Amino acid sequence: MRAFRIRARIAPRRRLIWLEPTPRLQESEVDVILLYTHEKRDVGKQASAEWPVLDGGRYLGGTLRREEIYDDAR
Repeated sequence: MRAFRIRARIAPRRRLIWLEPTPRLQESEVDVILLYTHEKRDVGKQASAEWPVLDGGRYLGGTLRREEIYDDAR
């Protein structure tokens, strides 16, 4: 058994389009493993209202200690 890495793209209507030429092989059945990564949302373009928020409580300047941020004592 031989393995080949060939880049492809998923087109509309779930069609697979080969982006590179396939190697010359004899006609036969093959097993295809599809590694799919789909990250639709770009964090850089995320609305600021959706950013994670840390409630720092009342802060008037100076320094913040861990206990003040997390409201606990070690």
